[in-house]
Amino acid sequence: MSTTDPAAGRRSRVLALSLALAGCSVADAGPPQKSPAAAPNPFVGASEPSAPLPLAGRVEERLVAGSYVYLAVRGSDDALRWAVVLGDAPPVGADVALTSTARRTDFHSPRLGRDFAELHFAILR
Repeated sequence: MSTTDPAAGRRSRVLALSLALAGCSVADAGPPQKSPAAAPNPFVGASEPSAPLPLAGRVEERLVAGSYVYLAVRGSDDALRWAVVLGDAPPVGADVALTSTARRTDFHSPRLGRDFAELHFAILR
């Protein structure tokens, strides 16, 4: 898809990431069924940054939760920020560059049983 509108491209990336994080696929196209183990869509209530936000730093903690990897990244400003990415991610001690496409505050991960004051939904660059 070719577009000259950067906002449209960003919305497409956010939509694609939200579908991936929600675990949607063609096989899920049937009537919705309630599963007791199903986690809510993490993008519900997420705020999209006015522009993709670059995050960079060293990975201090890495938590694997199924197909997601939560990373605690210490930036050059010495702030520790949590980001979640889909798929594989670098190990603890590695330098990373991420692009945050959305952010949630007061996010609870049922799979990890852990709360995050702020969590960035990000893509590895």
